[in-house]
Order: sequence, then C-alpha cells, then structure tokens
Amino acid sequence: MKKLLACVAAAVAMTFTISASSMAAPIEIKLGHVCPATGDRLEDSAQIFKKFVEEKSNGELIVKTFPASQLGGEREMLESIQMGTLETGTITNAPFSNFLKETLIFDIPFTFTKAEQAHKVLDGPFGDKLRDLLLKRTGIRCFVYGENGLRHFTTTKKEIHTPKDAAGLKLRVMENPAHMEMIRGMGAIPTAMAFAELYTGLAQGVCDGQENPISLIQSMRFYEVQKYLIMTGHLYAPYLFVINEDFYQSLKPEHQAILQEGAKLWRSEERARNAKQSDEGIEFMKSKGVQVIELTEDEKRQFQEATKSTEALIRKELGDALVDEFMAAVDEAKKTIK
Repeated sequence: MKKLLACVAAAVAMTFTISASSMAAPIEIKLGHVCPATGDRLEDSAQIFKKFVEEKSNGELIVKTFPASQLGGEREMLESIQMGTLETGTITNAPFSNFLKETLIFDIPFTFTKAEQAHKVLDGPFGDKLRDLLLKRTGIRCFVYGENGLRHFTTTKKEIHTPKDAAGLKLRVMENPAHMEMIRGMGAIPTAMAFAELYTGLAQGVCDGQENPISLIQSMRFYEVQKYLIMTGHLYAPYLFVINEDFYQSLKPEHQAILQEGAKLWRSEERARNAKQSDEGIEFMKSKGVQVIELTEDEKRQFQEATKSTEALIRKELGDALVDEFMAAVDEAKKTIK
C-alpha cells in the first residue's frame, strides 16, 4: 500500500510539474523605434515580425512594439538595449557611431546611387564584419540591416540647387559628427535636434530645413511645414535590427532561431515597404504643393565636392584600410547593380 501511495504521489507531482511548465509565463520582448504608429513601413514590418515570432513560438514569445519614440530617442533606446532594460529595437545607423565608431563608414556622402547596391554590401562580408564588431565591443547583436533609404534635403525659405544656395541655412541633423561636417561643408549651419521634436522645430522656424529619406518626410508629415524637396540622395541610411546579447543568450536555441528567422522576414518586408512608400511619397508630396527639385549632374558634382571633407574626417577617425575595404565592396556592388 505504501509503495502504491508513493507511486500515486510521484505521478501527481510529475503531472503538476508538467502542468506548471506548460503554464509558464511567455517571454515578453519589447521592440522600440521612432517612426509613427500608423502609415509608416517600420511599424508595419514590426507587426509582421511580431505575428511570425508569436505564432512560430506558439505564444512562448510575445513581442510588444513601442513606436513613435515612446521609449525615447534612438540614442536613448540604444543605451537601454546595451544596458538590457530594452530587449530589441530598429534603429538608424547614425547614433551607433557613439557606440562603435566604425559605423561612421555609412556616412561617407554620395557612396550609393541605388538602394540595391547598399543591400549587396550590407548583406555581404563587409556588413557581417560590422555586425561582429558591434557584438564584440558593445554587447549588442545586430540581426540584420533594414532600410531607411537615400536621404534628401527639404527647406522652407528657398530652393537649393548648389551648396552655395544652402549657405547660412540652419539644417537639422542627427547628433553625428560626420553629418555635422557634411552640413558645414555646404556652408550651412548644422543644428542637432531630437527626431520627435523636428516637426515642431520646422514649424516654428528653429530650423530652416532638414534631411531624411522620402518615406519619413511623408510619414512624419514634414511636407506640411516644408516647401521644397531637393533630391540629393546624399547618404544611404540603413536600419539596424538589434537585440541585447545577454537577453538573446538567455533564450532557448529554438527561440533564438525563431528570432533570427523573423528578423530576416522583417528585413525583406521592411525594404519592400520602404521602396513602395518612397515611390508613392514623391507623388503624394507633389499633390500637397511641395516643389520637387531634381538636380543636374553638374549640381550633384558640386555637392560631392563640397562634402569631401566628410570622407577625410571619417578616414582620419577609422583609418584608410577600413574605408578602402568598404569602398572596394561598394565598387564591386556597382559593377553588377548599375
């Protein structure tokens, strides 16, 4: 009888343990970014990532998105990810230079003429090298590179066709030494301002203009407070989909694999949506009265000449070897993608 009772007790205990295990609370993953909650490709693709991860993990992983700078600006979110108080984020390259100086490589003006060229470089060995450096130096893992896109200027006071036209204008830039040097090279005044405050700053005349990809100029409604869109394409900006490494390593291998797979899905969906939003955004802004200025080849060359000091600054900071390696990867990409 005692043996029978012991067996029954063991069976009950095992059933309780299995039941308790199956009822374990799901793991919550917070994902932050600065783009709007609606009408923008970043939150749309974040929702696709969320759906994939939650379904693939049978609800063991729960993703909660925090758009529109709810968790702070990009630098604040990046600091939070490094500290582990925020699990993941999709963040543009600019603030990473404060954590890993090698990411300044993205800020050499007029490097890419097409997004597909950048994809080839970022998804290849050079992009892997930067991701490895980021993980080693900061404890932040980059899953994949998404796309913010080619950046263009907008202004209120006057059209810009050459750097001389920009002289004396206060142009908002991110807190990034290369971006500031680029603006100074044009004879304009770099004005750092948090992204969440930019619309108000433009409306109140704190800044005369700004620079961003088409998709953000549209989704942030900057066209309401800007008159001219100048198609310079002066920089290509990626998003980095990052996660705190300690949190990542705390997950089961199968959960890690789900996040990796979900991030790759996010990359393809986000890039496709960005391209579509950019194409449609130009026509949309024209319909709202924005004057779109296409530069001649000669005018573009003038901007290239005026911003050469930015590459010199980056070479001084990073050394010629890394810059030359990057430019070789760019040249190789341009051979196949004209």
